[in-house]
Amino acid sequence: MIPALAAFFPRKLAGIAESLVLEDDPRPHVPGAALLDRDRLRQVLGAFSASYAEPDAQAVATQWSKWHFSQFLPPVLIANIAGDWLLPTAIDRIGIVLSPDSRTLAIRLPGEGARLPVSGVQRFSPLVEDHLAPLIAAISRASGLPAKTLWSNAGNVAETIASECAAFLGEAHPGVADARALLAARLWPDGRRNELFEPVRYREGRRRRRICCLRYRMASLALCKSCPLDKVPPRGRHGGEEQPGTAE
Repeated sequence: MIPALAAFFPRKLAGIAESLVLEDDPRPHVPGAALLDRDRLRQVLGAFSASYAEPDAQAVATQWSKWHFSQFLPPVLIANIAGDWLLPTAIDRIGIVLSPDSRTLAIRLPGEGARLPVSGVQRFSPLVEDHLAPLIAAISRASGLPAKTLWSNAGNVAETIASECAAFLGEAHPGVADARALLAARLWPDGRRNELFEPVRYREGRRRRRICCLRYRMASLALCKSCPLDKVPPRGRHGGEEQPGTAE
């Protein structure tokens, strides 16, 4: 674990921080900025698609993004929420350690970070503007996957981490309250659309995503456990239908 983060992680969540490393990590890595190049990103997604018997380009992209967000967002958000700590996660400053099949294994940071300079929902602005927004735009360009699906994938992870933090810090904790406020706000304070608005909803005791991730388009994958759909659409495996599960 990066030394500066040790105080922020409860014992049961400490392993989550292992996906963040510093520049002395010896493993080969891809510069984050390279993933903003459409051709280079398509190479990464193409290598990842070899894991599936019948890869669908958009389903491959959604699965790759979900894996990346699940490695990247939990430690970054826990540090932010629990420790008021801002990590240097701008996509053009980091490196990404990939597995042999091109999954994100670790994020190589240029430094240990510093105390957050702001509070409120703005505490999450650097993460959203400097990492999520450019990477999501790049994945959407490279794959044709709607950006709203990718934002939903990120929001799904963010909501899970906010709930985990609430479980050990309490809902009244300032960082938890700010995270809840971000996910409940349609707009940023400056009036911009908040792409992370309400990624999941709870209905009749069941947690459901607001927007389907489209992973079902590959025959080898079932609906995810928080899917807004009850069954795979008849034409879902080969595209052509309107994206389901997008109710406002």
